[in-house]
Amino acid sequence: MGVRFAAVILWPALFPAAPAQNSPLPTFQSENKSVTIERFDPKVNGSHPAVMVIHGGVGPEGDWRKDGIIDALTAAGYVAFVPHYFEGSGGKWAPSGGATQLFAYLRTLNDAAAFVAQQPGVQKDGIGLVGFSLGGYVVLGLAEEEISHPPPQPSAQIKAVVETYGGMPEFAADRMTTMPPVLILHGETDELIPVKEAYALEKLLKSKSVTYEIKIYPHQGHGFDSATAEDANRRTVAFLKAHLQ
Repeated sequence: MGVRFAAVILWPALFPAAPAQNSPLPTFQSENKSVTIERFDPKVNGSHPAVMVIHGGVGPEGDWRKDGIIDALTAAGYVAFVPHYFEGSGGKWAPSGGATQLFAYLRTLNDAAAFVAQQPGVQKDGIGLVGFSLGGYVVLGLAEEEISHPPPQPSAQIKAVVETYGGMPEFAADRMTTMPPVLILHGETDELIPVKEAYALEKLLKSKSVTYEIKIYPHQGHGFDSATAEDANRRTVAFLKAHLQ
C-alpha cells in the first residue's frame, strides 16, 4: 500500500484516567472469532448516540487511553465503544500486512458497528468513528468501504469520522466518491506519519466536496501534549455534535 501505518503512539502520561468500563466485557462475533468490545456509558440514563473509538498499532491498551477522549465523549452524552479488533481475523498489526490485513480489520469493525447498533441504550440512526494513528487510517477506510462496497449485512450508518494523526489508505483514496463529514487532527512535526498525509486527505476531501474540518497543531508530533489533547478532545466533541446528533 502507498501509505504508512503507525506501530506506536507516544502520548505523554499527563492525562486523567478513563472511566471504568462495564464488566464483564461483552464480545461480538466476526468470522467465527469472538472479539472483545468495551463499553463506556454516560452518567445520564436514556438513549444516546454511539461512537466507536479505534486504537492504533500498539493495541487497545496503548497510551492513547490517557488523553481523556473517553471521558470527553461520555461527558458529552455519547456511549463510547472500544473494539479490540486485533482479536479478529487481521491479528496484530504488522508493517508487512498491507491491504490484506487492513481489509480484515474493516470486516471486523463492520461487525462491531452492527453489534453496537443493536445494543440497548444506543440510538439507532447512525454512529461516529474516532481513530488514532493506524486507527485513523482504519476509520477512513471503513467509512469509504461502507459507501463504495457495502457489506451483505450493512452495519450502522457512519455519520461522522474523526481521524487523529492518521491518513487515507491508498485503495480508499483511489475509489472514493464521497464520505461522511471528516475532522482531521495532526501534529505539524509528526515524524511517524508526516503531516503531508493530513494535507493530502484535505485535498482529496475538497476535490470530492466532502464536508471536513482540519487542525494542524504546531510543534506537535505523533502524540499531543496535555493542552493540545484537551483542545483536540473539545474539537472532536463539537464536530460530533454538529454531525451525529
